[in-house]
Amino acid sequence: MANIYAEILLSRKVGTNTNTLTYRVPDGLKAVLQKGNIVGIGLRNKKTRGVVASIHEHKPAYETKEILEVVQKAAHLSPWQIELLFWMSDYYFCPPHKVLKLFFPNTISQKKKLPQWLPNAEETLCQNQGREQKILFPTLILTTEQEQTFETILKTNKKTILLHGITGSGKTEIYRRLAANQIQQNKQILILVPEISLTPQTFQNFREEFGNAIAVLHSQLTAKAKEKHWYDIYHGEAKIIIGSRSALFAPFADLGMIVMDEEHEFSYKQDQSPRYHARDVAIKMAELLGIKCILGSATPALESYYNAAQGHYELVTLKQRIQKQNIVTLPAVTIIDLREEIRKKNFSIFSELLIQKITEKLEKQEQIILFLNRRGAACAILCRECGHIEKCDNCDVAMTYHKNLTVERVILPAQRLICHHCGSIKNIPLLCPKCDSAFIRYIGLGTQRIEEEIKKIFPKARILRADKDTTNQRGSFEKLYNAFKNHEADILIGTQMIGKGLHLPQVSLVGVILADLSLTIPDFRSAERTFQILTQVAGRAGREAKKGEVVIQTYLPENYAIQKAIEHDYAGFFEEEMKVRKTFAYPPINKLIKLTFIDKDAKKCLQKAKNMLDILNETVQKNDLKNAVTSITNYPALITRLKNEYRWHILITGQNPALLLKGVSENGSKILHDVDVRIDVDPTSVV
Repeated sequence: MANIYAEILLSRKVGTNTNTLTYRVPDGLKAVLQKGNIVGIGLRNKKTRGVVASIHEHKPAYETKEILEVVQKAAHLSPWQIELLFWMSDYYFCPPHKVLKLFFPNTISQKKKLPQWLPNAEETLCQNQGREQKILFPTLILTTEQEQTFETILKTNKKTILLHGITGSGKTEIYRRLAANQIQQNKQILILVPEISLTPQTFQNFREEFGNAIAVLHSQLTAKAKEKHWYDIYHGEAKIIIGSRSALFAPFADLGMIVMDEEHEFSYKQDQSPRYHARDVAIKMAELLGIKCILGSATPALESYYNAAQGHYELVTLKQRIQKQNIVTLPAVTIIDLREEIRKKNFSIFSELLIQKITEKLEKQEQIILFLNRRGAACAILCRECGHIEKCDNCDVAMTYHKNLTVERVILPAQRLICHHCGSIKNIPLLCPKCDSAFIRYIGLGTQRIEEEIKKIFPKARILRADKDTTNQRGSFEKLYNAFKNHEADILIGTQMIGKGLHLPQVSLVGVILADLSLTIPDFRSAERTFQILTQVAGRAGREAKKGEVVIQTYLPENYAIQKAIEHDYAGFFEEEMKVRKTFAYPPINKLIKLTFIDKDAKKCLQKAKNMLDILNETVQKNDLKNAVTSITNYPALITRLKNEYRWHILITGQNPALLLKGVSENGSKILHDVDVRIDVDPTSVV
């Protein structure tokens, strides 16, 4: 019998010129060994484990060792997962061993014995009540529009479907019906959500209908809970898998469909290597498995809607807002020009109309959301004499004032300045460090200040605040969400986490304190982000019988992103924004790759970028890549110094900028890795 060899991939770097190690397959394993198996091998006189990346008959020029064993009862990878792994490595310019770590989180050990899992009070949301499944198939009655949408999703030949449904249109009901359809075929379904904060609500929605056949995966689970769910998925006992982007890499037994809720959210993009976007990985998974991927959103990413408009995706729409089979209206939106408020001598952070509306809702015992895309009490500390702003010693940013600061679960009662990028903390200076003036004031606006001001105006109102400072412990957002949903508070003040998909039936008023903040960021997605967050947070109002109202305060009422959000007009916004994207050749017209160079020395950082810029320009000329690459620009990062390191960007734009990076050296990225550069394919931001 001819010798057979296997390429073994380890979760660490194994050499300078290879991604895998070659081992001979012993006779006893030739009939059973498969791509994706976890195997035991000898390496440098030690036993270790790796994953079979491929099997072949090509005898290497050197002597090889034999594979020692196939690890029993481990969560082996499927052959399609190996294909996905190498696709991600190639597409995102990331070594395969780094991608492999996504499939085997640190909390999941490859044990020979299955883990014993003992639930505790902190893990009640994650319990499966033992091995016995109790599946309750839903008895949902869909509206005509929902039923048509459901049927279209099942019947279309296209593998990617964009479900564009306005806020409150019943997308979750469609997801639950799809889940029932998959379970009836004995298939698994993956439900992705963008934020951990949405997981409890999503879990509850599905638990009501499907009982215990659910697994939950996200980063805040304890190791025991995650391991329990991991093996339930692998053995096919969990039919519905709910989780954040990392759930893509679960050991599915028989995945039949992927649903990606709020597909437009930027949190689906990982900010460390491999810098993958969950949407693109999900679509690739669907392609490899021959299954369908449903992208759901009230405010789709421009790339997704563009692909649907071009016919690459199936586009299905839900235009009616539904509650208990009744059609309800979208909330009425009023825009407040803050310039007019100043002319009326109203210098408060609240407009007269917003205060009036809050008063009315409190009298009716209805709930209110006050939204701000920022945390803390103020933006910065400013000297009124010389204009000095207190900045972080490590980062080129102003420090933020916090009245009560929680650091590692310890509350610091004294007032502090904190850097939201590196975490450094300073005392508030009594005198200006530059001119010794005592005239120091706080400028800007934050959730803490809104809370303080609203308490002064409505001292009897029960108030909750939801931002990263108040929800940094396991389960804290879930407790806050349930408390507000159960009407234990009247007003919820929060940042972006409260504007994403939450269903709060008693909320009849949403106030957006300052709509302009995200528009001031010098990034090509600023208008898109603004439109999305305004539309999403406005959608929290009037989701049941109570008529919803939204008050948006802004200094830029004429901006098209704000105007189209007020009108609930996604198509109109898409049309206006595409004019901008076409003018500057930004996505979805072109693709982007961003290279970031980092060094503690500013001159060295700049020199690294300049050297690479020369190499890239030479490669374009040498390989005739003018059709693939439109432009190559270099510029400093918006925050030039971060955590005491300087940062410089190179942005490559074109129809296929990846060809340029692959042309830089023989293996596509050797030179890039030699100079320690961060490669971001399809970046969500260019600043």
